[in-house]
Amino acid sequence: MGIASRIYRFLDFCFRKRNEKNIVPVNIPTQDTNLLNGKIAFIVGGTGGIGMGIAKAFLSAGAKVVISGTREESIAVAMEKLASDRAKGIVANITQVSEFDHIVSTVLEAFPESRIDILVNCAGVHGNEKFGEVSEETWDAVLDTNLKGMFFMTQAVSNYMIQNKIKGHILNVRSAGALKPWYTPYEISKSGVASFTKGAAAELIKHGIIVNAIGPGPVATSMLGRNEGDSLYTDCVPSMRFATPHEIGQIAVIMASGMCDLVVGDTWYISGGSGTIKYR
Repeated sequence: MGIASRIYRFLDFCFRKRNEKNIVPVNIPTQDTNLLNGKIAFIVGGTGGIGMGIAKAFLSAGAKVVISGTREESIAVAMEKLASDRAKGIVANITQVSEFDHIVSTVLEAFPESRIDILVNCAGVHGNEKFGEVSEETWDAVLDTNLKGMFFMTQAVSNYMIQNKIKGHILNVRSAGALKPWYTPYEISKSGVASFTKGAAAELIKHGIIVNAIGPGPVATSMLGRNEGDSLYTDCVPSMRFATPHEIGQIAVIMASGMCDLVVGDTWYISGGSGTIKYR
């Protein structure tokens, strides 16, 4: 490596570190309204970073929440983090479609109101294999969770809402990454979520059920190797920082509330410009 290249790399490193210090910490406003007061939300995949951020925001907005996870241990940790008698947790395998009616019944038993007003489809898995090396096992694991599970859970909960004349909200978590051409099972699954969100919205609006999606870009969660207290700096998006689960939750509150009753089949992106003004 030549001297010029070494100098360039050193200056680039210094620039990145300076930006990192300038960007962290970030002041993220919190809503002080009760937009979801009296509502009961079922958050599928609520033990993960984004799901937990949404659950905390829903509680702050006045809702009761039931979150699902795949293991008792993760549910127990989540309950400690939420620390609220308005939060319950259940173990649910989102790939076992035959169990979905039972899962819905379990959610209905969580609180005396015995109802579901909001469904958030947040369960998701990622695959890191390169093209040419993607296994069928990875494909099935990602698509079964991210798309198939979302489809059938939406069907089960919307059937309940229709039968009980509940004008509810369904919020799907997709990804800003699906706006860009890509090959991974993850991006393919999230592209499917985009199409399904519009289709489900068209089918359910006549019942007063509002279906929308949120499209996060890079979020500071363990899935991307970020822990609480870590820097939010990244140069992969125009805003130069990761989103936080907290701000994803704040947007989710608005989208699941009556404020968005005329937002139908849409996606709100929280991506820092990734996929919207920058495509690579």
